[in-house]
Amino acid sequence: MKNLFLFLTITLIKINFLFAQPSSDLSILLNKNESFQGSFNQIVFDNQGQIIEEANGKVIFKKPHFFKWIYKKPHQNQIISDGEIIYIYDPDLSQVIMSQFSQSNSNNPSLIFFQKNIEKFFKVTTKSINGELWYRCQSLSDDADYETLELKFDSQGKVLAMNIIDRLKNKILVNFEDIQTNIKINEATFLFNVPENVEIIKN
Repeated sequence: MKNLFLFLTITLIKINFLFAQPSSDLSILLNKNESFQGSFNQIVFDNQGQIIEEANGKVIFKKPHFFKWIYKKPHQNQIISDGEIIYIYDPDLSQVIMSQFSQSNSNNPSLIFFQKNIEKFFKVTTKSINGELWYRCQSLSDDADYETLELKFDSQGKVLAMNIIDRLKNKILVNFEDIQTNIKINEATFLFNVPENVEIIKN
């Protein structure tokens, strides 16, 4: 009887470990990176697999809540968080959208890099694409604008790529290059001064 109880206990522990492992492993990878910066290339596909747009630029992240996406081509847009406000600046439209920063914001996939208890926000599984391991994160919020978010890392824990599939089955593929991790980044880097004669929209 004791042997049977011990066998069942070990089996349950193994089962729980297997189910918990993807989220735990992803949390470890994300927690390793206190900051990173580099460049990115972004391709947007429609639900038929046709390319809608290609873009590139620079990205900077710093925990606990700073980030900056600077698009260079085809449009010079900026998405910046100073820790309190997220600014989405479109110089072509002379418009900036301001939203309150929140780590629980389910519509901003970039915030996954800041979340410590990732299992509270995502169901995490793994998948293999061409022999490479990807972490597949499905939002637990019904209000999220995207269905899944997938991340790929190199052997040193640097993020290499991110796939996002939205509710309309469009796909955004982001490849990161020249990534530097855990470097010193001044918080002043994330300050955003709203240009003059720009329309301000507050969410």
